[in-house]
Amino acid sequence: MTSAHRITARALPPGLGQGVDDWLGDLGRTTRSGKGMRSTLFDAVYTTAGGRDEALRTAACQALELLHEAFLVHDDLADGDDHRRGHPNLQGRTTARAAERGLPPGPAGHLGMVGGLLGGDLLLVAAMSEFARLPVPAPVLHRVVDEVHRAVVASVAGEYADVHGSTEDAPVGCERALAIGAAKTSAYSVCLPFVLGAILAGAPEEMIDPLRETGRHLGTAFQVVDDVLGVFGDPAVTGKSNSGDLIRRAPTVLLAHARTTDAWPRIDAALNRTDPDSDTAREALRECGAREYALGIAQDLVTAARAALDSPAIPAAVRAALEPHLATALERTR
Repeated sequence: MTSAHRITARALPPGLGQGVDDWLGDLGRTTRSGKGMRSTLFDAVYTTAGGRDEALRTAACQALELLHEAFLVHDDLADGDDHRRGHPNLQGRTTARAAERGLPPGPAGHLGMVGGLLGGDLLLVAAMSEFARLPVPAPVLHRVVDEVHRAVVASVAGEYADVHGSTEDAPVGCERALAIGAAKTSAYSVCLPFVLGAILAGAPEEMIDPLRETGRHLGTAFQVVDDVLGVFGDPAVTGKSNSGDLIRRAPTVLLAHARTTDAWPRIDAALNRTDPDSDTAREALRECGAREYALGIAQDLVTAARAALDSPAIPAAVRAALEPHLATALERTR
């Protein structure tokens, strides 16, 4: 049983029926195979900045991963995806169970949507509960909750901006695409682990701003690479479709760059909303240099992250612990 399953099940009222038991079991099965990046980044800062409380370290890592899983469930729902990490996600499993019971596609899909929405809500509340229970003095806990709130607001607003951007007639510009990535990904995936690691370790206040800046650049680089993998990656490796972002015209630097080239009319026609042709669009993006352009931006972001990390306010031990994450940021395959 996963921590997500234990935490969400402990207050479950009895007598709600087998459907709820199956749904909660599926919630557990879809939250057990992540990369653990957020807890790894937190740990890198916490331990090298002087943190020694193992119980606090474990609890903070669990809360960060629960928050991530909540956002993944909601992200899949927003994007209309029914798979994650190469397997059916909560929405996909819930829909499939309904179909197996004989429900028509419409009602089965609606039940799947509700299952994903409420499952993500459960995980989000569970994460906030775990943050609120961290064994630290009240002033520190208040600071932690403020940072978590800040990250959640940014991520939720960034996710909405992402979905809204995909509905606009013309692709968003590069600057706005990067702002969306910084909000929906950097804020909770990198900035929050870095900042919480320093706060909970009792590190000097002057470390916070350069760590936040490092996280913003690094997290945005992660998102740009993720966007590249979402179009040019191998689905067998990434565990997700390489057509979804194209079909929904996700606001990425790939499309932002393409719009400035002679290839855009061809790409725009291929991604028409009635009968999109992702293969043609992908090939045109390749030919116009969109992949290289995006990876160049990601490289620039990593360089900016490294410059922020070189602040004299950051102890050498913390820099040494974070440098490998900067060095491998562009090497992801999934």
